[in-house]
Amino acid sequence: MEVGVVGEIPILMKQAKEKRDGVQSTLQLVACSALRRNLIINLSEGNKSLRDLREKLGISSTTAIHALRDLEKGNIVLQDEGRNYGLTRIGEIVASNLINFTNALDVLKKHESFWLEHDISGIPEHLLGKIGCLSDSIVVKADATDIFKVYSNFVDILQNAREVMGVSAMFVPDYPLIFQELLEKGVSVQLILTKKVLEKIDQKILKSLVENNSSKLELYVIEEDLKVAFTVTDYCLSFGLFSPDGTYDWNKDLISYDKEAIEWGKKLFEWYLKQTERV
Repeated sequence: MEVGVVGEIPILMKQAKEKRDGVQSTLQLVACSALRRNLIINLSEGNKSLRDLREKLGISSTTAIHALRDLEKGNIVLQDEGRNYGLTRIGEIVASNLINFTNALDVLKKHESFWLEHDISGIPEHLLGKIGCLSDSIVVKADATDIFKVYSNFVDILQNAREVMGVSAMFVPDYPLIFQELLEKGVSVQLILTKKVLEKIDQKILKSLVENNSSKLELYVIEEDLKVAFTVTDYCLSFGLFSPDGTYDWNKDLISYDKEAIEWGKKLFEWYLKQTERV
């Protein structure tokens, strides 16, 4: 080994340690204090005065100033000419990731059993990273007094929709007629089905729908063994998963009417759409 290279190793090791220490320091700054986290999230809405922050968070001026100075030292927060506080460019990026991480923890803890008891392999990695978009959601569950609760809730969602995008590996005898009624009302429908499901649909109904020029139907077939079943409408996301044994769980459905959740669902639909063929 050359002498020059040997001499560079301690320098490189020192630089790597400084980099790790810097990352650790920033993580402690933004993640290890509820107050600093709340300040960053509040400032993501726009610049605010000390009084605004104090009243919003219910803290004293002294407490707020101490935390804000720590964030200023870390180049997360700055003061403008009007002495209002705001986020730096770095702070804006930190805030975006912090909000997504906080929302992700929220939805994972709120619906803990839903995620623990199901196979989530049907959700691509880039959308698992955005699972926080589902924080404003509920899980509808069937029970002994209403075993069709999930199904009837899903039908209600469809009947009020103006646009429907669905992905399914299950055949339900009622669905072709329900979707036929939607199409007759002028609803735009995009469906991704497996070959097995497609083969089970009444061929007369299928042919009439596909050949009807006034029908707003786009039908796609997918080869993949689906591990999710979901529907995105213009106002709602209905999302279901399979159990680890490979059977679909008809008794639980995650529902959200939030815009971010609907956009998340549309991106998931688009991801599956790239793997299909048009019927």
